[in-house]
Amino acid sequence: MPQLPFEFLHPPSLAPEDYIASQSNAAAFGWIERWPDWPGPLLCLSGPVGSGKTHLANLWRLRSGAQLLAPEDLADPARIPLLLGAAHAFVIDEIAQEIGSQVERGLLHFHNAIAERKGYLLLVARTPPARWRIGLADLHSRLAAAPAIGLGQPDDLLLRAVLTKLFADRQLAVSAEVVGFLATRIERSLASAAAVVAALDRETLARGRGVTLPQVRETLERLGARTAGDLP
Repeated sequence: MPQLPFEFLHPPSLAPEDYIASQSNAAAFGWIERWPDWPGPLLCLSGPVGSGKTHLANLWRLRSGAQLLAPEDLADPARIPLLLGAAHAFVIDEIAQEIGSQVERGLLHFHNAIAERKGYLLLVARTPPARWRIGLADLHSRLAAAPAIGLGQPDDLLLRAVLTKLFADRQLAVSAEVVGFLATRIERSLASAAAVVAALDRETLARGRGVTLPQVRETLERLGARTAGDLP
């Protein structure tokens, strides 16, 4: 009777000890480590999906005790005093390029209130603030004056380290040859690394064998040139 593989959930760890620093994220990591010595109350962090910005934001939340909010939380002005409470640090995640007039007004009011209490605000988005469609001149000027730190695609050192950790998290023993082969052939993003490792994990469970270089070649050929978002 054939064994059927079960799909276990492997959410990425956002713990500080699991953050891998390299040249590609050194500037952003430095700003998180620098807190509370920021030049003002606001810092903007941007990067593509899988670049590690959520992990960095979580590191800062642990350091600062920041509260996590979504942009839509600011759409109702009546809720803003309740959101502020007595806290002095906040993270607003997944801000879109076009945030809408209601959220714009709420964000401006929220920023001003945090500045008055000498608090801190970390904005996290896929694109830098310079590309956001902001209608309020006052909000635009505050965003322009704040440090804007971008996270790019991982360098070779980071990609290899992340692949190694992803395999270890799934208790898959792989050789340095396999890691090196993957690092030079997949899309250079953390999201792509996670998707490929997940695909290899499923195939390993189905076949009942460890990860081998021939299997990796076969898997990559099957996946073809699809993007990380398309990988199964």
